Amino acid sequence: MATITKKAAILAALHKRSLNRFEAERIGDHCLHSTISELRNDGHSITSSWETVPNRFDGETRVKRYFLLRGAR
Repeated sequence: MATITKKAAILAALHKRSLNRFEAERIGDHCLHSTISELRNDGHSITSSWETVPNRFDGETRVKRYFLLRGAR
C-alpha cells in the first residue's frame, strides 16, 4: 500500500478547500507554514490571509488561512 506524504496530503486538501494550521493538524501536519513554504518552493501558487479563530481560553487567536490559486498546479 502506498503512503501519501505530508506535502501531497496538504496539496490535495488545498485543491478542495483552504486551510489554516488547526485544520491541517487534523490531516497530520503539525507545522503548516513550513509545508506551505516547501510547496511554494516547488512552484505551487499559494496565497494567504489572516483570520481570527477562537482559542481554548475563550479568546481569539490570529492564524493564516492558505489558498491554492485557481488555475495553479
